[in-house]
Amino acid sequence: MSQKQALTSSELGTLWMTYQEKTMTQRMLEYFIEQADDNRAKEIMQDTHMKIINYLEDIKAILKNEGAAIPVGYTEQDVNIGVPKLYDNMF
Repeated sequence: MSQKQALTSSELGTLWMTYQEKTMTQRMLEYFIEQADDNRAKEIMQDTHMKIINYLEDIKAILKNEGAAIPVGYTEQDVNIGVPKLYDNMF
């Protein structure tokens, strides 16, 4: 009977760091999607946003399965998607 090997501390640390990075990207994309003028660009960003959400769910499942705490990451309170554009499309 084989036992599942626990993740190492560096693996858990990498998952935490990746979770932080992905939640930051998720929040940035939410802002960019809200401000997008170009429909094709908006579609690409929406597709990427959904992939990131799925990726975050996978990381949460792994951490939960390991009995590790799930990081808070960046939340909706960290970004105000209603503010005007900072740069134009050419930037």
